[in-house]
Amino acid sequence: MKNILVLTDFSTCSRNAIQYATNFLKDQACCFYVMHIHKSGSFTLDDLMSSATANVYESVLKAEKERLQKLQDELESSAYEHHTFEVILDYNSFIDATHKVIEEKSIDLLIAGFNGVSNAAEILFGSHTLSIIRRINCNTLVIPEDVKFHRPKHILIPLDAKDDIESDAFQKLLAVAKHRTMHAHVVRVYEKGFSGNRYDESFLMKHCKDVDYTYHVVENVPLDYVKATYVQMHEIDMIGLIVQKESVFERLFKHSSTTAISKTLKRPLFVVHP
Repeated sequence: MKNILVLTDFSTCSRNAIQYATNFLKDQACCFYVMHIHKSGSFTLDDLMSSATANVYESVLKAEKERLQKLQDELESSAYEHHTFEVILDYNSFIDATHKVIEEKSIDLLIAGFNGVSNAAEILFGSHTLSIIRRINCNTLVIPEDVKFHRPKHILIPLDAKDDIESDAFQKLLAVAKHRTMHAHVVRVYEKGFSGNRYDESFLMKHCKDVDYTYHVVENVPLDYVKATYVQMHEIDMIGLIVQKESVFERLFKHSSTTAISKTLKRPLFVVHP
């Protein structure tokens, strides 16, 4: 049984992410924990005074509880038989609440939508999704708002000079490709050129015989240019990223405000950490 954490703000973007995730994982037994984080800053005087007798906590969160229950009912009514759903409501800080659930529920995969919006109304699926990628060490599947599910057949795995092909993180991405019968496009990028021993190919030939893959090396070209060009020239359905402390995510989408990233981010991202 896989434990999946899905973040929701009840928007169209978050609903699309849930639908993509359930279809992507339809062949696996999963418990989906659907969590909404109520922003403490959104409490209003009307919220606090809506019931003279109810506990303040219950008063301000009642509407979200009802919406979560409705969402759970809807998901269960159309669920695959080996999928179950639980809902969680929290009003902690976004990152703290997410960390807490990942630890308590032994989460295997985190699901988040992304629409690039950073205004107060829809902040969860803009800047907060970027915070997840940068700060939360959990396998994460990020679904852009306009991406509808179809069975992914090709995954691009861009590697910079620091990414270790023998690492557990890289093996996780290969495992995703193998389990989903995706063709893995492994592209090693040396932005400043490389004159040492090219170990990658021998390792892949020896240890990845059961994975359908192609391997390319690109030198003297920025990583974000390689990614942008490659996805234009090939049918890529998903991008697999190893996020280092100096995040490859920012390098893939550099020169980018959140809005610019949203225009670039057109395919699901499967993010892993070393």
